[in-house]
Amino acid sequence: MVLMTNDQKMNQYMQRNVKLFPTFLALTWDVLFVWTISTMFFTTQKGLSYSQVVLLDSVLMLMGCVLCIPLTRLFRKVNSVRASQIGSLGYAVYLLLCIFGTNFATFILAQFFMASAYIICGIKGNGILTKSLNLLNKDSDYDRIYGKGMSILYTTEAIGAVLITYVYNWQPYAAYWISFGVVVFVFFYGFLFVTPEKFQQKNIVVAAKEEKPEKKKGNSYSRIFKSSFFVCLLVYMFLIRGATSIVNNNFKMYLQQITEMGFLPVVLFGYIYAGGKLLTAISSKFQFKFNLKFNVRSVIIFTVSLILSFFLAGVIAMTMPVNWVSVTLIIVISYVQMCICTPCRIFVNNYMQVCIPPQDIETAYSVRTMVEYLGYGLISAMYSALLTGFNNNYGLVSVVYMAILTIPLIVSMILFIKSLIKKHTQKFTIIKPEYTSYE
Repeated sequence: MVLMTNDQKMNQYMQRNVKLFPTFLALTWDVLFVWTISTMFFTTQKGLSYSQVVLLDSVLMLMGCVLCIPLTRLFRKVNSVRASQIGSLGYAVYLLLCIFGTNFATFILAQFFMASAYIICGIKGNGILTKSLNLLNKDSDYDRIYGKGMSILYTTEAIGAVLITYVYNWQPYAAYWISFGVVVFVFFYGFLFVTPEKFQQKNIVVAAKEEKPEKKKGNSYSRIFKSSFFVCLLVYMFLIRGATSIVNNNFKMYLQQITEMGFLPVVLFGYIYAGGKLLTAISSKFQFKFNLKFNVRSVIIFTVSLILSFFLAGVIAMTMPVNWVSVTLIIVISYVQMCICTPCRIFVNNYMQVCIPPQDIETAYSVRTMVEYLGYGLISAMYSALLTGFNNNYGLVSVVYMAILTIPLIVSMILFIKSLIKKHTQKFTIIKPEYTSYE
């Protein structure tokens, strides 16, 4: 029997973590299977008005913004694997409150657990991959592995979007119970990981004895806000998250509108929406190749494509009569928008985990998440106000909405790219990483 050294054990365990992570990410990123039918569920089964359902989304964003920093501090010393498992329990509480809740106050409480779970899983769960790759000295594999996880998520959502509508007709509560079963499964799935912090701490002790580096001054918040790269990234993510916040809802609203007008059979609603999710899954899976080819220019391509697609969809909706040609064009453009949103986010995640020191990465993620929630809430509120002001004219609103955001978006993108190239040229514009197989 051959005994493994500590380094061999670490490599074996961290490689297993990386292999397990895509599935774990897909199951903890969000609550699966309920969002397609959530509006119908709350209005028909729980007796809420449509305005109350919209208010619940707003409360979720607000709570997420408020809870980011306190939860990051609270879970600072909890290892990434166990914290993610605790987050999955938050999802479970949310689902149970939705199932058994009977009044609006209960559903507000449910949003608290949902926001908490999403923040914990997003910040600490991401640490499993970041720290495991760091111990393997394979940081450059981040966007490929993360993209694979997002691909699994959107593929599952695509299949679920079709099947869950049939399940809902059979039993309205079934979608929530199925999601609850997934949450319980992922809680036990988490025990398959080996916490990377255990090996990280050993490496830090050894490095301290050998090199005795000077202690960095200031706390993690002061350090990250001294970085012009991070400040520019926050401004960019505030605007891009706000700009993309209505893509999914706008697509569903447009589909519902043309369905009610008789230009789209009801049975195709779920299939078309699922098609968008499937394309998003494909774009997530292969975004690392795109990023490898175009590097930091990827951000320019995706941002400009998003702006142009909004304008084009709005012009078509305003100028063309509603028929199969215009419907098909709008659906195709909406697919493009949905495919753009996720890869852009993965690119930014990759930039963060390479350009920000490992000891500050969780703090940086929490601040970024808070800023994204603010962008989502404030800019989507602007879109809602425009819809009211222009009598739900989706085409005109899309054009006006993006006209307002185009200049700030482009300026923030230029500042972000300029700071990235200036501060981290060696990491992103010269070195093209070799990707490792963890299959």
